[in-house]
Amino acid sequence: MPETVRINIDGIGPIEATMGLNLRAALRREGVFLDGTCADEGTCGRCVVRILEGDAGSPSASERGILGEKALGRGDRLACRITLTGQLRISIDSERILELDRTGRWKQVLDSPLWDPGRFPLSFKGWGIAVDLGTTSVASALYHLETGRPVDIRASSNPQLPWGEEILSRLDAASRNSAEALKLRDVLLDVVAGQIRSLCSRNGLSPERISRIVMVGNSAMHHLALGLPVAPLLDPPFSPGCRGEKILGPGELPLAVKLNHAAEIIFPALVGGFVGSDASAGILAARSAGTSAGALLDVGTNSEVAVWEGDRVFTGSAAAGPAFEGGHIRCGMRAEEGAVFQVRITGDGLIMEVVGEGSPSGICGTGIVDLVAEMLDRGIIDDSGLVKADVHPSQVGKNVVLDAEGRVFFEPRDVETVQKTKAAIAAALEIIMKRAEMNLGRLDRIYLAGAFGSRLNVRNAVRIGLLPPEPEENFVLAGNTALIGASYVLLSREAQREVDAVAANTEHVSIAEDPDFEDAFLDHLFFRCKWASSGP
Repeated sequence: MPETVRINIDGIGPIEATMGLNLRAALRREGVFLDGTCADEGTCGRCVVRILEGDAGSPSASERGILGEKALGRGDRLACRITLTGQLRISIDSERILELDRTGRWKQVLDSPLWDPGRFPLSFKGWGIAVDLGTTSVASALYHLETGRPVDIRASSNPQLPWGEEILSRLDAASRNSAEALKLRDVLLDVVAGQIRSLCSRNGLSPERISRIVMVGNSAMHHLALGLPVAPLLDPPFSPGCRGEKILGPGELPLAVKLNHAAEIIFPALVGGFVGSDASAGILAARSAGTSAGALLDVGTNSEVAVWEGDRVFTGSAAAGPAFEGGHIRCGMRAEEGAVFQVRITGDGLIMEVVGEGSPSGICGTGIVDLVAEMLDRGIIDDSGLVKADVHPSQVGKNVVLDAEGRVFFEPRDVETVQKTKAAIAAALEIIMKRAEMNLGRLDRIYLAGAFGSRLNVRNAVRIGLLPPEPEENFVLAGNTALIGASYVLLSREAQREVDAVAANTEHVSIAEDPDFEDAFLDHLFFRCKWASSGP
């Protein structure tokens, strides 16, 4: 692991930063996005911070020319010109902060053990953007293609949510009315275009310098973004109408931003069913780490599961629902400011970690896993999911209350929702293992992907039966594997060819149609379910 240093930011709090990074890049990883329009080249003079304590090194010539000796004497420096070598205490004027994002989205790429821009040979020049078209959120990352350097990231809610949290409701709307299908496409592409404009604007780039874009998503998001007929995904055998890689020019996609005239917009190949290019990109990222036999779980509204051994890859998707993204939970929310993301129940109360360190506004997926595990250990719920009243001081009746005002709580029907969600995911893994004729003991690693997989307490996930009872060291919190894989494809022609091969050579398993799925689902509803050995 790279060595880290502590940066204390007045009014924001401490962060852990990687030694050797420039300060602006380090702050960006922690969700503190400073003003700046020169892509960290030290020429715009906007990313000003004040050094209060610690050694930030000698000012560069560009800092002396831009800031002047008087400002330097006050401790003012350009964050992009400071290389981190030790602990610092700094202050930042509020007008210098473009965005304060506590979700850790950039860390889900840069701090992932799967991220290594040297893993594939770089192939392109200029600037490019990798896009993860998630069911719940959309994330776009800006890269300098010649160096593989990640520059900036933007993320926002998927604007299709008014058509339904789950993809089937969106597909149904698109299939019934061509005008609705166009709206679903346009609102999605408008968000992507807005993210591209924002990334370029705050890094001093014209969008016309963007020469390459890679977009990944599940089969539904892929078809909706391209305006393709969605009926094949709604009728047996539930297969995408167009699986192959698509490469478009800037005039072939209604993206409301002016790109380079020779820009390529790449939609990598789909696997099959609802398993799309986000899965093949994730598999690319995980397999490139050298794991000969492994599994990848990307937990979300549409959860993808992949298992491989050598060149044999099996994958499928489970319509698990959005519970671990905060959906269908009474006080659930995504991992945003105010979300409880860690919980521990003590003898007389709760110890919680909240995104942004303020008062809780709700609870997100990782906090939900912690809370259910703690409720099981404290006897508040039994293995069948039955909730007992007033077992612990944090309870009001059968509800566990998370804030002093009683507005944030976890109720019995939330427990039932968690049971159904974790049962669908666990059963999907079991079915795919069976089809692959593999048992858990043959897996070298199990990679946990997505925002949910970045902060997950593995021990608690095993405790509630979401994950199999494997040694904790066998699990890898892999971050946003879809965006990591998309970034590799963006940077490397070799990765582009390889992700296409992954999609072509992966066997898709229709989990919902498997005759053993219903029994496996019912078994995994219990919090202490015996996992099947799944193969020889």
